[in-house]
Amino acid sequence: RDHRKLGKELELFAFSSKVGQGLPLWLPKGAALRQRLEDFLKKALKKGGYEMVVTPHIGQKDLYVTSGHYEKYGEDSFQPIKTPKMDEEFLLKPMNCPHHCEIYNFKPFSYKDLPKRYAEFGTVYRYEQSGELHGMTRVRSFTQDDAHIFMTEDQIVDEIKDLVKLYDYMYSVFGLEYHIELSTRPEDKYIGEIATWDRAEKALADALDNMGKEYILNPGDGAFYGPKLDFKLKDSMKRIWQCGTIQLDMNLPERFDLTYIDSNGEKKRPVMLHRALYGSIERFIGILIEHYAGAFPTWIAPVQVKVIPVNLEFHSDFVNKLNKKLIYFSFY
Repeated sequence: RDHRKLGKELELFAFSSKVGQGLPLWLPKGAALRQRLEDFLKKALKKGGYEMVVTPHIGQKDLYVTSGHYEKYGEDSFQPIKTPKMDEEFLLKPMNCPHHCEIYNFKPFSYKDLPKRYAEFGTVYRYEQSGELHGMTRVRSFTQDDAHIFMTEDQIVDEIKDLVKLYDYMYSVFGLEYHIELSTRPEDKYIGEIATWDRAEKALADALDNMGKEYILNPGDGAFYGPKLDFKLKDSMKRIWQCGTIQLDMNLPERFDLTYIDSNGEKKRPVMLHRALYGSIERFIGILIEHYAGAFPTWIAPVQVKVIPVNLEFHSDFVNKLNKKLIYFSFY
């Protein structure tokens, strides 16, 4: 079931020493599998009121200084990109959230406009040590099915309840069980006030309690900007994988000066949810390969139909017409 072996045999992905360690190359069949997973999620997101956005693969260093990602991940990020102007410093994007904060800042919002749900299949880059790299489950370039929800504080419980229902649906389609861990404020290297963290942790717990969802407390393992719910998946071999996450953030809106106009005409800070279902597309596909032992359900299988002529002299015209019809209907 090793996804590295099956991935090669099924012609899904490859790695090249000339391209670099931990930088996967998606082959045509792997790209088809990946696209079907993205399309499946995009349909669910559209129903859930999400708007798709696209952001650059790089950003100015100051962007990640503002967000706190540079202080937290600077040593694990690719070093500043050289440009013709010596006073410019850019980094390969380690996270999508700073970019989405800037999208939110594009125009003013009223409380009537919230929640705003921005989603992106955004590729990010982390300089993992070579000894930590492992097939598709630990790479240096990976795509997150990332989304950020900007809302009022009294919308938190309902948004989280809707998200958990979405996670229930998505994971059940793949036959993946899960349990939830509530990760609280780290002991150090966190941003914001403790009182803010306490409110955020309580809001997450209240949402789960309201749904009757059981969870395990995981003290000190929250993100540096807020507490989170981690969805630990169990595959067909009973192994546990970290994939989905919901992170409640009351700190980045402060750092990026995000606001909305409340019912009294006053400026207020929105609350921000970071969320991912697949987590990393690369890791999720690696998990699915081993979960299904390479025998994917037909709807996501890279090869679903093969048309084989028995006698080219008599069958070639019909086979070509049938093949064109199958290709046509695969897009509609």
